[in-house]
Amino acid sequence: MHRALRGTGEPTAAEALRRWLSLRAYGAVTSTLFRAKTPPEKMRRRFEAFGTTSRASILRRHPAAIFADHTVGRLTIESVRAVATASRTILYLHGGAFVMGSPASYRSRAMRLSYRCGAEVFVPDYRLAPEHPFPAALEDALAAWRKVRTLGSRAPLFVAGDSAGGGLALSLMVRLRQLGEPSPNGAVLLSPWTNLSDSAGAGHHRDLWLSREHLSCWARYYVGRADPSEALISPSFADLSGLPPLLVLAGEDELLAEDARRLVDRARASGTDARLLMGKGMQHDWPLTLPWLAESRRAWGEITNFVENCSFELTREGGTS
Repeated sequence: MHRALRGTGEPTAAEALRRWLSLRAYGAVTSTLFRAKTPPEKMRRRFEAFGTTSRASILRRHPAAIFADHTVGRLTIESVRAVATASRTILYLHGGAFVMGSPASYRSRAMRLSYRCGAEVFVPDYRLAPEHPFPAALEDALAAWRKVRTLGSRAPLFVAGDSAGGGLALSLMVRLRQLGEPSPNGAVLLSPWTNLSDSAGAGHHRDLWLSREHLSCWARYYVGRADPSEALISPSFADLSGLPPLLVLAGEDELLAEDARRLVDRARASGTDARLLMGKGMQHDWPLTLPWLAESRRAWGEITNFVENCSFELTREGGTS
C-alpha cells in the first residue's frame, strides 16, 4: 500500500509560507554544513554541535522523563522513557550516513518517539565509519538488540531508524532471520538508505540537500572493501520474505524516494506486510527535522497508529516474539 500524506484541505497562505521557508531553510543548512566531500570528522563535530540536547535541558522541560545507561562490552546504549508506563520497547538506530550521529544528538528525537508511541526507546552508540566500516555498525546493532531483549520486559519490541539507521534496521532484521533469532514485532523506517550501490538514488527528485555524489562518497566510507550490493550492506537487494510488518516513510521530493518505493514493492511481492507513506513535497527525514509542519504531525500520527496496531495484533495473538 502506497499512501501520500496530504492535508484535509488547502493550507492557508501563512501555513504555505511557513512550509516553504522551513523546507528551504533546511536545505540551506544541510547543504552548507554537510557537503559530499566535507571530511567525516568535521561533519561529525557539526552534527553534534547542531543536534545535541543535554539530558538536563530535557529534564527541565519534562521532569518526569527517565534516562538510563546500558552497556554491552564496549557498546553503550542510552534509553529514555517519556511516559509513566511504557507499553512497548523500541530500539532506535540513528541516522548520519554511517559517519555521524549519536544518542546525544538524537536525544530529543528519541524523547519524541517515546512520548508519541508510549515506549521506552533505546539508542545505541554504534561504531561509525570510516574508522569502523561494515560490518561494525551491524554487529553493534545486533548486540544492542540482544541486550534490549534480555532486559525482561514482555512488552512488544520494535526496531526503528532513519536514513542510514533505517537501512541498518532493515539489515538487522535480515540478519536476525538468517540467524534464526526472534524478529521485532514491527519496524518503522524513515527515509531509509537501503541501497549503497551505484544504482542508489535513481529517478526524478527535487532534493534540496542530498545528491548522487553524497551517496557515492558516503557509501565508500561504510562499505570499505566489501561489495556494496551485499545484502547486509544494501538490504534493498536482500530476500525480504519473512520479515515483520514494515512502515516506510519517504519525502516525495527526496533523493531516496524511488528507492523507498522499490523497497516496499519488493517486500510486498515477497509476502511481507509493508506500507509506504510518501510525504507530499517533503524532504529527507522531514518528520524528524521539521516536526512543526502539519505534514510531520500527520506522519507522527501514522507512526503511532502503526505501532499501536502491531501491538494490538500481538496481544490478540497472545504473546511476544
